[in-house]
Amino acid sequence: MFWNTTKPLDDLKEQESELQRQNEEDQALIQDENTSPSNREATEAWMAERNEELTRLRLQFGKR
Repeated sequence: MFWNTTKPLDDLKEQESELQRQNEEDQALIQDENTSPSNREATEAWMAERNEELTRLRLQFGKR
């Protein structure tokens, strides 16, 4: 069977794990009361971008 992809599934799973790890770290920053409002906003924006990437990755998993 031929899949129209450029990355092996293991690479995609590794990328997913890394994005999830980064989101966990950022979530801790967001919840830290010492984080400034501007840093909190920036971190939330980065998480949103990563979540979009996670969605794309998971769609690729579904196509395999």
